[in-house]
Amino acid sequence: MITRDNLVKDQLDLFWWFVCERQRIWSRRVRLRQSPPWTEDPVLQRERFTNVYRELDPGTQYAIQQVLERDEARDDRIFNVMIYRLIGRSATHAELGFQRRETFDPVHIRDVLSAIRQRGQTPFTAAYMVSAYTSMGTRDKIENVTRLFTALNDEFDRLMAVIDAAQSSQHVHSALASAYGFGRFLAFQVLVDLLYPLNIKNGHPLLPFSHDDWAIAGPGAQRGISLLAGNRRNKDQLAIMRWLRENQRSEFKRLDLAFPYLRDRSGGEFELSLANIQNCLCEFHKYVKIRDGTGRGRRRFDDTCAYNTDVSLRQGRLADRLPLSTPILQVIRD
Repeated sequence: MITRDNLVKDQLDLFWWFVCERQRIWSRRVRLRQSPPWTEDPVLQRERFTNVYRELDPGTQYAIQQVLERDEARDDRIFNVMIYRLIGRSATHAELGFQRRETFDPVHIRDVLSAIRQRGQTPFTAAYMVSAYTSMGTRDKIENVTRLFTALNDEFDRLMAVIDAAQSSQHVHSALASAYGFGRFLAFQVLVDLLYPLNIKNGHPLLPFSHDDWAIAGPGAQRGISLLAGNRRNKDQLAIMRWLRENQRSEFKRLDLAFPYLRDRSGGEFELSLANIQNCLCEFHKYVKIRDGTGRGRRRFDDTCAYNTDVSLRQGRLADRLPLSTPILQVIRD
């Protein structure tokens, strides 16, 4: 059984401070519309970290609005979420266009990806490691990706049969991870996408599970857990994440941290889900490495650019493009 006494106190306190301060930065930028700097912490001023609520990240907003909430067949939306997460770039998926399985055209995929590369742009993400696709038979990544998408389309009916028969989100994850190109981490990212409540489903996700049912710790989250857990064994990873999820309010209170929860229009607070806790642990480990000088961030934070983005939010341009029908994101207009 996990208790506070099982965890490393200094690291646990720092984790909650980091989570709170990262969300305060978002609140100062977007809610309060303040000018930078939004924190006194030099690492958080300088380096980019994903949002505490994954739902607020632009990549997730794209997945919700441009894929999940489209008036398209359910299987096609799931197919597109998988394609999108393999690519990792919303601009690339937007240029490819929404892919319907019955009209899927690998030549179109190859041509669009090649055109992006010929413009001197990268079609794929560098945010996290995905499959190298090396088993698809060529040395050209675009050709391998095209073949991979074709194979996914060919096997998709079988995959959907397994997903539809799944009795838990963990079983769905196993099915997604069985598809070529999807390791355990990327399969979890797809699973999290598929569990967002959708306006077109009257607040229900595409699958009958929730973000609090189960989670798997990715590589970064595992390292974050190791900071909190000391010598505890790996089998305790899910238990530690659940403890953090269930005790967030009492921990913020213990440390006298006023965490700025997102709220719905009636004032109800959205607690951090188990999926969000998993993400926070990954970012926490990155923060500690940078702070201690044992690692460095991949991207620097441009507060001028970020502030300009917030100006467009205030003027209503960006807000009109956000998936505000998703309940947790309606707060952006408030």
